[in-house]
Amino acid sequence: MDNNIYGLSKEKSSEEVLFAEEVNSDEELFFADEVSEDSRTESWKILIVDDEAQVHTATDIALRKFVYENKSLKFFSAYSAKEAKQLIQEHPDVAIILLDVIMETDDAGLEFVKYVREVLGNQLVRIILRTGQPGQVPEKSVIINYDINDYKTKTELTTSKLYTTVLTALRSFCLGHKLQSEIERREQVEKALRISEEKEHQKALALEHFVKELQETQLQLVQSEKMSSLGQLVAGVAHEINNPVNFIYGNISYAKDYIKELIYMLNLYQRHYPLPEAEILNAIEDGELEFIMDDLPKLLSSMQLGIDRIRLIVQSLRNFSRLDETEIKSVDIHEGINSSLMILQHRLKARSDRPAINVIREYGELPLVTCYAGQLNQVFMNLLANAIDALEERESREKGTSFQPQILIRSEVVPGNSHDNRSQDSGIRITIADNGAGMTEKVRAKLFTPFFTTKPIGKGTGMGLSISQKIMLEKHCGQLQCISTPDQGTQFIIEMPTICISTNFAVATV
Repeated sequence: MDNNIYGLSKEKSSEEVLFAEEVNSDEELFFADEVSEDSRTESWKILIVDDEAQVHTATDIALRKFVYENKSLKFFSAYSAKEAKQLIQEHPDVAIILLDVIMETDDAGLEFVKYVREVLGNQLVRIILRTGQPGQVPEKSVIINYDINDYKTKTELTTSKLYTTVLTALRSFCLGHKLQSEIERREQVEKALRISEEKEHQKALALEHFVKELQETQLQLVQSEKMSSLGQLVAGVAHEINNPVNFIYGNISYAKDYIKELIYMLNLYQRHYPLPEAEILNAIEDGELEFIMDDLPKLLSSMQLGIDRIRLIVQSLRNFSRLDETEIKSVDIHEGINSSLMILQHRLKARSDRPAINVIREYGELPLVTCYAGQLNQVFMNLLANAIDALEERESREKGTSFQPQILIRSEVVPGNSHDNRSQDSGIRITIADNGAGMTEKVRAKLFTPFFTTKPIGKGTGMGLSISQKIMLEKHCGQLQCISTPDQGTQFIIEMPTICISTNFAVATV
C-alpha cells in the first residue's frame, strides 16, 4: 500500500507526516531544472491553509526544490480561515492556495473561497481544495457551487501528484495573468481609441462649425459688398436725380404763376378786343386756345404731383441707404419702415392676377432709437419682402377666391427687460404680420438657419432671415421671433431696447 505525503493510508483517517526520505523510493519525481539560489530573484507565492501543522511541513518538504520559469516557491502558512483572510489581504499576488475545507468550522474553507472570489474579487489565484474527509465535502457539490480550480483528497496526493497539481495550477495562473494583462492592455487601447475618436469627432464638429461660419461670413461679405455697391449707386443716383428734381420742383410754382398771369392777360385782350383780325381768329381756332387755357393748369398740377412723388422716392432711397449719415444714430424707426414700403411699392400695387396688398400701419408713439439705421432698414426690407412672398404664394393657391392680401405693421413701446446680461429701462416692439400662406412648425424651426429656404432655386439665398436675426441679436441686443400657422399667416416680432449697441458685430450684413 502506497502512502501519500501526509502519511495517510487509504484505510486510515489519522494523519502521519512522512518526510522526504520516507517517500516510496519507487515513485519517479519530475522536478524542473534546478537553478542556483542567487539567480532567482522572485518566487511563486503559495498560501497553505490547514489546521494541521504536519500538512504545512510535509508540503514544504515535498515542494522545496520545485522551480518553474526560474522561480521557486515561497510558502505562507495559515492555520485557520481567519488567518488566511489576513494573509491574502497582505499578499494579493498569491498564485496558489492549498486549502483545507474543515478547520474551525465544517465549511470554513468554502467560506474562505467565497471571500476570495466575491469580496476581494480575486479571480486569478488558483484554489486547490484538499480534504481528509471527502464524505463530508462531496466533490460534485463543491465543484458546482464554488469557484475552485481543483479538488483533491489528501489520501491521493503523493509527492509526484502534488508536484503535477502545483505545476498545472501555476501554468493556469500564468495563463490567466497574461490573459488579464492582455485584457487590461486592450481595454486601455480601446479607451485610448475611444478618447482619440472622441477628440477626432470634436475636431470634425469644430471644423464643420468653422466651415459653416466661414461660408456664412463669405456670403455675408459678398452680400455686404453687393449692398455697399448698391447703396453707393442708389445714393449717387438719388443725389443726381435730386438736383434736377429740386430745380423742377422749385420752378414749377413760378411756372404756374406765370401761366396764370398769361391766361389772365389773354382774357383781358378778349374782353377789350372782342373783334380781332381774321389772322388772329384763325390762329386761335387752329391752336385750340380755349382748350389750352383750360387744360394747362391741370397739366401743371399733374406735374406737381409727379415731382412730389419723385422727391418722395429719392428721399426714401437716401433714408434707406443711410450713406450720408453717421453709422450709429438716433433715428425714427417709422421712417425706415416707410422707406422700405416705398421701395417695395411696385410689389404692393394691384396686378392682373391679384388685388393690391393692403398695408395697415398702426404706429405708436415711439422714441428715437439709437441703432445702425441702414442695417435695421434691411431687416424691415427682408421681413416685408417675405410677407409679400407669402401673400403671393397664397394668392396662387386660391385663384378665383375673394382673398384680400394684407400686411399689418404695428409699433409700440414695451417695458424694459434683461437681454444678453444688459438691463434696459424700456424698449420697442415692431410686429409685421401677414395673412399669407403661413408655414408648418418643421419649416418655422429652420427659418433662421443659414442657407435654408423654401423658395425655388434662384429666388433666394436662404440668408435674409438668418442675417436679420444676427443683426438684431448681435448688433442691437434685440431679438427676432416668428409665429406662424399654415394657411392663416405669419407674424415676425422685433423687440429691442431704445439704446443698446453691441460693438462685437464686426461683419457688415445685409
